[in-house]
Amino acid sequence: MRTWKVRGVLAALVVAGYAGTAAAQMEMKIGYGTINDPQHAIAQEIQKRIGGNKDMGIKVSIFPAGQIGKIPRMIEGIQFGTLETLITPPGFLVGINPAFQVPDAPGLFTDVFHAHKSLNDPAFFTPYSKLAASRGINMASMYVYGPTSFASKKPIRTLADFKGKKIRVLATKMESTLVGKFGAAGVPIPYTEVLPALQRGTIDAVRSSIIVMGGSKFFTVTKSITVVESGMIPSVVMLSDIWTKKLSAKQRKFVLTTLTGMTDWNTKTAADFGKRAEKLWKDNGAEVIRLSAGDQKTFMDTVRPLGDQFLGQHKNAGVQKMYGLLKEAAKRHM
Repeated sequence: MRTWKVRGVLAALVVAGYAGTAAAQMEMKIGYGTINDPQHAIAQEIQKRIGGNKDMGIKVSIFPAGQIGKIPRMIEGIQFGTLETLITPPGFLVGINPAFQVPDAPGLFTDVFHAHKSLNDPAFFTPYSKLAASRGINMASMYVYGPTSFASKKPIRTLADFKGKKIRVLATKMESTLVGKFGAAGVPIPYTEVLPALQRGTIDAVRSSIIVMGGSKFFTVTKSITVVESGMIPSVVMLSDIWTKKLSAKQRKFVLTTLTGMTDWNTKTAADFGKRAEKLWKDNGAEVIRLSAGDQKTFMDTVRPLGDQFLGQHKNAGVQKMYGLLKEAAKRHM
């Protein structure tokens, strides 16, 4: 009788153990610095596609608008394994590898879809995606967020209107030089601090995407936006290497296949946001401005050589090589 009781207890423990294993879930937190924009929509879609597959046992949580830290902290989180996924423009990783700034070259692409094809050309994307691999960061996919514009507190209608303005740019010499060509001063500020900086008058304008600035309601402070589209802003979906190694082979394959399979969907979703962006600004009382044909041509002719100057002649050979690969890809997809 005692033997049967022991066997019964052991059987119960084994069943409980299997049940515990089946109930256990891997956590996948997705962080990003924006909200009500393509990055937010993509995070929600990842949550639907990966978190919605109950057989994989991965619980997906999303944290928009820097809820779990500013972008530099989230990058550290990916490296140390405290954050599983980050969606962000790769230019924020220049401190890890300066070659991450290569897609920021102005005037390299004709439109969003030309940029998408060029950036995802295997000859470029494969080496580019590995730029931070030694630092524990895996790049699962890259898409095009949208073109650049200038949101400003006072209207920028002509090239002369740039003069004297303090404009938020990314923390690269190329970006500061770009606005400097027109008499403005480039001020690098983390994205989550830009709106307060505008409100305080620390800066006068912002060079970024009309989409992201609309999603963050910049039109409450900047009542005009000048659509110049001198550059295309990419964004990437990055995974923590520490986390991916904890996944089972089946889970890892599912996650990577899902994310890489979303690349075209991501850019199309971002392009759809772009189509609605101007109306959003206008509906909220902002003026959408375009330069005259002459000023637009002068602007593009002035900034286009900056890629060759700052990337093609960069002191870092890796930056030069990556820029060359992207230029070749851009030519192939013209």
